[in-house]
Amino acid sequence: MTARTLMLEAEAAITFLFDDETLVNASSPARDLMEHRQADQSDWEAFLSILSARFPDLRSQLSELAVTGRKSIKPVDGHSSWIEAEYWNGLARITLVQHKDHPDDTIDPLTANAIEHELETLRSIGEDSPQLIWKQDSQGVLTWANRSYIELSEVLFPAAPDAALPWPPRDVFSNIARPAGNAPIVEMHRIDVAQNEKPIWFEITSLKRGLDTIHFAIDATAVVSAKEAQRDFVQTLTKTFAQLSVGLAIFDADRRLVIFNPALGDLSLLPPDFLIARPTLFSFLDRLRDNRMMPEPKDYSSWRNQMAALESAAAEGSYQETWAIPNGQTFRVTGKPHPNGAIAFLLEDISDEVSLTRKFRSQIDVGSAVIDNLEAAVCVFSSSGTLVMANTAYQSLWGTQLDGAINSRDFSEESANWQEATAPSPIWVKLHEAVSLGKTEPSWSGRVWLDNQIEINCQYHPLPDGNHQVTFTFSEKENAGSGFVESSDFKPQRSVSV
Repeated sequence: MTARTLMLEAEAAITFLFDDETLVNASSPARDLMEHRQADQSDWEAFLSILSARFPDLRSQLSELAVTGRKSIKPVDGHSSWIEAEYWNGLARITLVQHKDHPDDTIDPLTANAIEHELETLRSIGEDSPQLIWKQDSQGVLTWANRSYIELSEVLFPAAPDAALPWPPRDVFSNIARPAGNAPIVEMHRIDVAQNEKPIWFEITSLKRGLDTIHFAIDATAVVSAKEAQRDFVQTLTKTFAQLSVGLAIFDADRRLVIFNPALGDLSLLPPDFLIARPTLFSFLDRLRDNRMMPEPKDYSSWRNQMAALESAAAEGSYQETWAIPNGQTFRVTGKPHPNGAIAFLLEDISDEVSLTRKFRSQIDVGSAVIDNLEAAVCVFSSSGTLVMANTAYQSLWGTQLDGAINSRDFSEESANWQEATAPSPIWVKLHEAVSLGKTEPSWSGRVWLDNQIEINCQYHPLPDGNHQVTFTFSEKENAGSGFVESSDFKPQRSVSV
């Protein structure tokens, strides 16, 4: 049969005549339907798209038409119409048949206009959406795609300048999930674009609608980049924390251990499996107490109250204590608040520091005792002229009562006290030039007389860092004289108020 003959037999019906996928003829009602096709769709894809809602398996069923020669296809929605397809000499005649006793209901013009307006709105939303939206049938064949999807496909698979754009467009993504139920599937896919240095990441949501699957792809490159930056930052912090000798423990808002470094296990003697299990703050402190790695409390109740106060103080950023551990170690424990209600504890072994401090303190005490045992009266002034040291003989000689506030006196006060208790002497001017004016001089000595005619030797010695030492000793003839008392028993004739 010829194409003309085939169309004459079905002129009043909705009939399409295809030569392979090219529409060679159509009845008037069929042409009216084809007017709603998209501009970039082929004849065959437009035909399948128009009837896909009622006949979703139309593509696969018509693929066998050349073999069977004739086929009837029923709709999935139970409608009274169906499709009659026939194959003659390379031509396929496809007719939408309506039952004579159940013709399609007519639609009034206002309703038709409203439906057309709504359809146009939905089409424009899909076409203009920055998201990539496309639809696949039950066989996985792309049956519709919006402009964003098509444009990206053309970028990934550019066609020759004089070549027609293919339909359907090449697949942008491969191995897309197809949900079996109504629950959507969300997954990440990566696309490498030649002109981009970095890949583009998309978050794809796939929904099942009837026998079709609709996919929505959102550009998630910024989110992925942020996560990668965050991961790199955490890795950098982890490597940094791993090198610290200070133990670090960070507890989240629920007071569970979320971050710790190796030094924490080394200092606390807590096993790694316990720390990895994310213990609570009180479990962590309980385990420290069991391991005798914190000060021993008098009773458990007071210890719990103390730990509750520790947590509260750390959350406010005011907790810092020194723990004397029963094994002889000394820890400095600091609590600091972190964002979102978290708190961090720093555990630092300061045993060597405490031991060194004690050693220095002992040395200082020994040195002070030795100086106090000297018969000579010794005082030291800083580079700024502040009295920083004075032994017992000095206080006895000049009647100075320091009462622990040694750094509250300066050279001018002490010099006034000396001059008031002695006869005028150029020695005081020379000391003033050395201590107050900073005139650098080597060591020297001179003599001054107390009001009771007792001769005293005054010695000046420059010290490192601009400090000055002044020493007062009684002359030998005074010490050799009969009845002369030692400096510790000497009282100047005029007392000096301090």
